[in-house]
Order: sequence, then C-alpha cells, then structure tokens
Amino acid sequence: MNLRDRTVATVVGLTAVSVVLRLVGLGGRVAHWDEGRVAYWVLEYGQTGVLFYRPIVHGPLLKLVNAPVVELLGATDFAVRLFPALVGGLLPLAALAFRHRLRDIAVVALATFLALDPTLLYYSRFMRNDILTAVFCFVAIAAVVRAIDFDDGRYLPVAAIALALGFGAKENALAYVFAFVGAGGLLGAHRLALAWYRGESPVSRAGQLFRWGYGGARRHALALAGAIAAFFATITYLYAPRGSIPSEDTYYASCSGYDPIVGIDGAPTLGEAIVNPLLLPRLVRMTVGSTAELYACQWITPRTDDPNPYIEFLTEMGAIAGEASGVLLAFAVLGATVTVYRPGLPDDLVAFAFYWGVASMVGYPFITDIGGASWLVVHIVLPLAIPAAVGVALLYDVGRSAWADEDAVSAAITVGLCLLLLSSMLWIGYTTSVAEPTDDDNPLVQYAQPSGELAGTLADTRSLADRNDGTDVLIVGDELTGTAGGDLDRRPACADWYGILPLPWYFEAGGIDADCAPDASALEDNLESEPPVVVVDEADADIVDERIDDRYDRRVHLMRTTDTPFVYYVDESGLD
Repeated sequence: MNLRDRTVATVVGLTAVSVVLRLVGLGGRVAHWDEGRVAYWVLEYGQTGVLFYRPIVHGPLLKLVNAPVVELLGATDFAVRLFPALVGGLLPLAALAFRHRLRDIAVVALATFLALDPTLLYYSRFMRNDILTAVFCFVAIAAVVRAIDFDDGRYLPVAAIALALGFGAKENALAYVFAFVGAGGLLGAHRLALAWYRGESPVSRAGQLFRWGYGGARRHALALAGAIAAFFATITYLYAPRGSIPSEDTYYASCSGYDPIVGIDGAPTLGEAIVNPLLLPRLVRMTVGSTAELYACQWITPRTDDPNPYIEFLTEMGAIAGEASGVLLAFAVLGATVTVYRPGLPDDLVAFAFYWGVASMVGYPFITDIGGASWLVVHIVLPLAIPAAVGVALLYDVGRSAWADEDAVSAAITVGLCLLLLSSMLWIGYTTSVAEPTDDDNPLVQYAQPSGELAGTLADTRSLADRNDGTDVLIVGDELTGTAGGDLDRRPACADWYGILPLPWYFEAGGIDADCAPDASALEDNLESEPPVVVVDEADADIVDERIDDRYDRRVHLMRTTDTPFVYYVDESGLD
C-alpha cells in the first residue's frame, strides 16, 4: 500500500475517520434485547468453556472473539461491541480492492459511503452478526473479482476464508452465495441479450463464457482445491463444539421431532481432536453435517411451513433503507442506470453489484422471521455502495466539465449538490447513531431497544450493588418471574429470563445479585432485607407502591421502544 498515492492516502484517511466514528461513545447506548442475550452468553462461554452451535443464537464467531476481549477489557457494552466496530470501521479499505475496476474518484466515493453511510455506521456500533457477515462476504467477492481479473488463484483461498468467517457470524451468508450466483446469472443474461441485439449468436457467446470459465478452473485447480479445504477447515474450527457436548436432545433442540442423520454419538470436541488428531475426520464430519442439519431445521424449513407477510416486510425494509440510506440509494440508481444500461457492454462490476443489491432487497423480506428487522438493510446498502460510488463519479464529471467550459453556475450547482448530499448523510448518521440512538423515531432502531434513560438507573444499580451485601435487585410480580428454563444455567434462575432482557447481561457483568418475589407475600418478606433496587412490570406496580419505603425513588423506563414499561425503585440514600 503506497501512502504517497493520493487515492490510497485518502482511503486510509477515510478509514481512520470510519474507525473513530465507530469507537467514540461506543458503550453509551443501552444494550438492545439481542445484544443483551448474546453478551450474557459471551460471559457464559468465558466462564464455562462450553460452546456448541445453537442456530437461534446465530453463528459462534461473536462469542469466540468476544470472550477473550471481555476477559481483557472487562464486561462492558464497549467491550462486546468493539469487534463489530473495528470490522465495520476497517471496511472502507475494501474499496482499494476494486481500484483496477473503478476510477480513483469512484474508489474514494466508495470508501466514503462505506465509512459514513448511516445504516453501516449504526450497525457497526451494534453487537449483532450482520455487519460481520456483510463485511466478510464483501471481502470474499472482492477477492474473487481480483482472482478473475488478474488470473491469480492465490486470491481464492482468501475468498474462501472470508466467506467461511461470514458463515461463522450468521447463517444468512448462504443468502450471499445465492445472491452472487443470481447476480452472476443476470449479468451473463445481460451480455447474451446484448449479443442477440447486435446480431451475434447468443449460443456462441455462451460457449465463449463456458470455455473461459472452464479454462480458468483448470489453470487454478490447485488453488480451488486449497480454497475448498480452507473453507471447511475454517467452518470446522468455528463451529466445532468446545468444552463438552450436551445431550442429543439439547444439541438438536431446534429440530423438534427430527431424527438426526449425522448425530453426535462419539463425536469429539475441538480440544479432544487437537490432542488426538486421529479424531479430526470425525470432528469435521460431525461439525459440518450437524451444522447443516441445524441450519436447515431452524432457517429453511420454517419459512415453507410458516410464510411471512412478504409485502408488509418488503415495504418496511424499503422505507427503512430509503429513510436511513437514501443518499446512497439515489446515487446507486444513477450509477446503475448510466453504466449498466448504456449502449455497448455493461460495466460488469457495477451491474453485478446492482443486481446483487436488488436481489437482496427482494429476497430478505422473504427469509426474515420478524418485521422491522432494520439490521437487514445492511445487506442491501452494502452492495449498492459500488454503483453509488460510480454515480458520484458521474456527478463529478459533470462538475469538472462545467468548470472546464467556464460554466461557473453549473459547476457551483454541482458542488452545492454534492455538499448538500454529503451533509445530509452526515446529519442522518449523527442523529441515528449519536443524538437519537434509542428513539422510536430513528428508522434504524428496532423494537426491542430499551429507552436511553435506563442507562442512569443501571449505573446507580451497579453502584448500589458494589456497596451492598445480600440481594441487590428484587424482581417482583408474576409478569417478570418464573423460570429461566432449559438445561442451561441462566441467572437469575427465578426470573422470566427472556422477558427481562437485557437485565441479565447487566446483572452478570456487574456482579449484581438478583432475587425474585412473585407475589405480595414474598415481596413483604424480601423488603425486610432492604434490597437497594426493586424492579416490577408497571402493570403490577401497585403491590410495590403500597409497601415500599418513601426513601426509594420511583423511576419508569420503557424496556422496548414504545412499550413494556418497568418501574425501578432505587434507594437513593445509598448513593450519597
């Protein structure tokens, strides 16, 4: 990387800005429901050393990386978000991989979108797997493009490992594979249609494409074999069970009523296979096979049995993308329209990326299982950043031509439009990630995000717990108490574990001892020990209001964006 090259230096500078934007105030937002549960399981893995694939939790990559990060930096929101932030922050460097395909101004524009787009920014500051899968799959396709363009098979193992890391983060990496195949097919069809339009034989053109592909595969057969081996080795390392293997019923819990084909009888853990390499073939077979079975049971079969409201989800996703990433989408349409449908051959990279992005917009509302899943917009805007960058380059050309023609008015209008669009993107990024990261009006905030006001109460709870002996938090009422359920040791065991998320993460991270009082009688008994914090669903708050001491400050916080109010009674006398 030659930093004396102005384009390279600009991209590196944008990458530095990108990383800073993702790290500043990273721990300020209260954990989303999903962040809270995964962060708790990161602590669980760090404490027990036991890890096995549970598809509802998605891939193991976040837990594998975050466990040592938490051990090093401590159990904080900043620590568990650090890995996604760094991966998303370094994404602009990927623009340089396409420099041989894009003009320098488009490369810089691409890096700018990857650094500043509000959707990519927000979900790089969020501990979910989506930004990881998106970035690694983007790197995989960049490596494939370079392998093809430079006829260099050394890029293929890089692509395979990047794709495997994408699978290790989240199962929708398979959707990327389908999108890649579909976009490639559409690009081929585009070329054949143009050949027919010009009077050439589509069959002859198809034959040329086939011979070209076959010849490349023969020349790089060894690299292809290495790439396949690297992919499965990485998948095995990521998904192999660690510590111990649970019962088959627990392992295949996502496949209720299903008779496993691969099974786990006699399967080794990763540690056992490392000690005894003779067990590696069995480990690979079990890991790859059982992972495929669990993936199919959880994420493929249910979509045929329980179809979702496609039009509703498509409309929601389109509205979120338009509101949060409208600048990028507008430039993507401009870039694609001019370069993909111009006379002559299409620009292969721009066409491929545009088809990939459109396929994602059409496909994700079908495969998602919830509405308002704003994190999925990441997978739509990322490929569209390439045609958007070309759109910026086209606008730049207009301004440069106007300046060369001494048309000061047109040049000024072009510059003003660019500044307006850039400032619009920056403003949306600021409001969504900094000013209003938990507000319901924020299009990127998903329903299970607690109110930002909860942060102060959580900080007070941790301070009180540090000074208290005995129960630190009392959870009250039948709405919030029950059982954590399952064979897994989840704390607090007396609570409706999923119903009180993300509190278990904060309790575990802060060493906060929580107990439960399901009814008024149990509440009276527990209040005698004067717990510094009492939590109750607002619907059951009357039983606490009638019995709590006046020194407790009553605070109401929404645990979801628009509803689920919990009442927190905080003994502020202990904060003096």
